[in-house]
Amino acid sequence: MTDKKKTNVTIDNSTDGIRGKITLNEEVVATIAGMAARQIDGISSLGKSRLIPFGDDPRRGIEAQVGNKQAAFDIDVVISYGIDIRKVAAELRTAIADGVNKMAGREVVEVNINVVDIKLPEDEKPVKETPPPRVQ
Repeated sequence: MTDKKKTNVTIDNSTDGIRGKITLNEEVVATIAGMAARQIDGISSLGKSRLIPFGDDPRRGIEAQVGNKQAAFDIDVVISYGIDIRKVAAELRTAIADGVNKMAGREVVEVNINVVDIKLPEDEKPVKETPPPRVQ
């Protein structure tokens, strides 16, 4: 993610007569979207490099814009070879919309998906031979 001012969004929330507010940082909402994306079969990784697996920051490759009622996302993904990209994109949009609505109470109005790479099957990668040790 680019370095920019962190945006907080506040929700007025009252339950059982107790007033209060919930403040969400855009990064929190981006994390929700990133975790939803990790659940989709066919998405190899998030972000521009396929060399970094899912074990890294869940916001990697995700830009979020969050308002008081709605959210929009731009997401960079690496897709596994042979997967129907349109199907994965539809599943991804649904998963992000459901997760963000459930956890943050925001209607997701847009999810732009940028496929930045294709992960090739492991068996198609050339096998790198290890040279024998120079000394024993």
